[in-house]
Amino acid sequence: MNARFLLIFAGISLLPGMVPGSTSPENGDIVGVTEPGEQIELSFPESGVIRRIDVKEGEAVKEGQLLAQLDCRVLEAQFEIAKMRAASTAAVQSASASVEMRAKRLSQLQALAENDRANSDELSRAKAEHEIALADLQLAREAAFEAEAEARQIEAQIETRTLRAPFDGVVARIYRENSASVSPQEGPVISLVSLGELDLVVHIDHRRLDGLATGIEVPVHALDRPVSGKATIAFVSPVVDASSGTARLRLTLPNAGGEHLSGVKYRIDLPRP
Repeated sequence: MNARFLLIFAGISLLPGMVPGSTSPENGDIVGVTEPGEQIELSFPESGVIRRIDVKEGEAVKEGQLLAQLDCRVLEAQFEIAKMRAASTAAVQSASASVEMRAKRLSQLQALAENDRANSDELSRAKAEHEIALADLQLAREAAFEAEAEARQIEAQIETRTLRAPFDGVVARIYRENSASVSPQEGPVISLVSLGELDLVVHIDHRRLDGLATGIEVPVHALDRPVSGKATIAFVSPVVDASSGTARLRLTLPNAGGEHLSGVKYRIDLPRP
């Protein structure tokens, strides 16, 4: 899930005629603060005791990487038993051998019966035994399928007790420790952010919207660091706030190399209308 943050103004006083998102009506400078492109607070959906936390704050992680897990050793033991039952072929092989033997016996009796050399009771008993053997084979196969389904179910239960990274990102904060008891009501366990692309979200005077459209690249410059870049307009709000006369504008700033930092003020050089 994406977490978008509004512009933060620090140390900027609004003079008469100024609107949020500009330093003065004359120069039109707009200052915003970079924020993570994505941010998510991860927590376990059920109560338990944390068995492992495999990451540290500031560590880069890949999508799908295991971050933390509750104690689920009982489930893991059940999972191994279910896998063993599903992989075992002994019951199916035994039932198959019984079917083959009963089928052979039935075939022999049917051949004898054609020459009136087998009585009807013996033939009926052979047919019944063959049907029972077929049923036993079906039950053995169903038991193997059931064991496979049980193993998948237990594996899913283990996965619900496991936190994995939903995207490539950086661990921003770890709120709990190993062996700590947690519950869904106690808040997040790990905060993860994506810094490969940063957001700049600002509110500007609606009169500055003319000529702005998604896809337009604009220069941006860090105010306290010698770093510049090109941000792309990703969203222009069609709605103007009546009380302030401003509209929301969101830009994305590529940051594959990590040269841009989150939480840094940037001047956004929007084109003049």
